Amino acid sequence: MSSRKNKYIKRALQIFKHEGLRLSLDELAEKMSVSKKTLYNHFDSKEQLHSDCMQSMFSNLNQMMSTFVDDSLNAIECMRKGFGELKTLFFELSPIFINDFRKLYPDMIYSSHASDIDLFNKNIMANLEKGMREGVYNPNLDVILISQYFSHSIFGFFFHSVITNKEFSSTNYFENILEYNLKGLVSEKGRQLL
Repeated sequence: MSSRKNKYIKRALQIFKHEGLRLSLDELAEKMSVSKKTLYNHFDSKEQLHSDCMQSMFSNLNQMMSTFVDDSLNAIECMRKGFGELKTLFFELSPIFINDFRKLYPDMIYSSHASDIDLFNKNIMANLEKGMREGVYNPNLDVILISQYFSHSIFGFFFHSVITNKEFSSTNYFENILEYNLKGLVSEKGRQLL
């Protein structure tokens, strides 16, 4: 994929995240300060542009998930950084974008949601195992239960609050839920890092 096409995907995705997917190509081109012809030179259709934007967003999410097991940080730092990046990603998505995505591409959103939760679970499990090896988490954690708890807490809150157009009830939700739960996960060694 050309760097120019990637640039257009990034610009279009930023606009879509705030204004939704129902913009016409004329409206999108105007907001991007390019011609409609320029968009058609890089994308066969509006649907292809949408698809390329979604693939870019999912790819970014996959890269972000690797933060939970970054070898340059201890498990607690990885968990904090991963939750921070997840919060940033969620706050970039407007209810309009999510609702348009659900209506226009229901199969894609449900399959991606399932794979995103699965990827999140795997990375949280890997983080918990990393922390137990490092001695910063309690050695007897139920890794599967805790990872599922985090998944349901994070994604459940997001979908309930954002997708249903309810106010995102707390800008500090991610930090609060993480710090509260870290206190129960850490060992005595890990407590020194909190």
